[in-house]
Amino acid sequence: MREKTEGQALVLMAFALVALAAMVGLAIDGGRLYSQRRQTQNAADAAAMAGTRELAVVIAHCGEGDAAADLAVRQAIVEMARLNGVEHGTPNGHIEAQYVNADEQALGWVGAGSIPNGATGVRVTMTMTDTATFMKVVGQDTLSTAGEATGIVGEVRTLAGGAGLLPIAVPLEVVEALASEQTFYIMENDQHYGGMFCLRDDPESDEDCVGDPASYNAHRGWLNLNYIYNTLHISENDPYNRTFQTNVSNRGCGGDPTKSVDDGLKGWAGDGCPYPFPVFAGTVNGTDGDFIHGDPGARQSSLMTVVEAYNGKTAIVPIFDRIFMSDYMADHFPEPEEPPDGNLGGHKWPRAGGGGHAFLYHIVGFAAVRINDPNMHDHTLVGDFEAYTLGDYSELVPTAGVGASCELDLKSIALWH
Repeated sequence: MREKTEGQALVLMAFALVALAAMVGLAIDGGRLYSQRRQTQNAADAAAMAGTRELAVVIAHCGEGDAAADLAVRQAIVEMARLNGVEHGTPNGHIEAQYVNADEQALGWVGAGSIPNGATGVRVTMTMTDTATFMKVVGQDTLSTAGEATGIVGEVRTLAGGAGLLPIAVPLEVVEALASEQTFYIMENDQHYGGMFCLRDDPESDEDCVGDPASYNAHRGWLNLNYIYNTLHISENDPYNRTFQTNVSNRGCGGDPTKSVDDGLKGWAGDGCPYPFPVFAGTVNGTDGDFIHGDPGARQSSLMTVVEAYNGKTAIVPIFDRIFMSDYMADHFPEPEEPPDGNLGGHKWPRAGGGGHAFLYHIVGFAAVRINDPNMHDHTLVGDFEAYTLGDYSELVPTAGVGASCELDLKSIALWH
């Protein structure tokens, strides 16, 4: 009887050890499975963005989507997946990709030899397989995870501040009249023609200029990115509340992006202090989108900083349709919340020197300009117009895709849904 009891104890202990091993295996391999699933999804996200970036090049240049373009999309996807730990064509990795239209409907396989008309995005699916360690005890030999992501090409509506954004606003009516590669005066700082934005070849002529010569300092286009009003982001707890300070022209160059560094506009004007928040374009003649406080003055040192940082390069400038006075906005717009530390200096709306009303530029889009040397005309920023897009306060609107009518505008890519 005693021997039988000991035998039962040994059997029960054996079963307990198997169960314990299974539990340990589940814990260890479960952790690996979670990590692998995250890695697979990250790889899918990165690969989709890489392929969509190549597709955006085709769309932006009005390409036909030939075999070479299709191959470039495929190679970008496979290489980015490899860099993120998923290697296609091996026992451990498999990747499939399809072109999709603006409604995310599949149009054809990436790598089939051409890009279908209407393609405006890339959907990537992938699997990653690894050998289980402890789960083999319970018959689970492999760990398999899947990831899927879709990238879409669209027109820019929201611009990340670090994307070569200059603190200079240009008028919509000037931008709309420009042709591709046309040279224009982005900013006119001459004391006679000051405060004007000009589409012209003759700097001595007032023809085709927009501005108010009687108010030189108020209408030069410099922007104080320290104070951006938006009706959707006026709560002090909103991460996109950007109504910070009205008397300091710069912020974010130090270790703490919420602390100001007063070096004028030069930090933002160069490329060493990118604006740390997005800028939202609103609707033309609307009240949505961003209203940015103007920063009056010639700012010659900031102007030269722009030239030194971007001469011969492409930069992005916000487009405005109207200029609002702060007194008017105080009477007709919801009041922004003042942060508890009172760093607006007692004013929830910006004020000009002496306590008068300030100007706020209503941003409705973005323009890409190639900066030229300003020596054509003293105190003036000159550039070649490249493209522009107008906003409707959504982050990105899908394009019509490959093979559609080609319009000159800015293109962006984003992970979709």
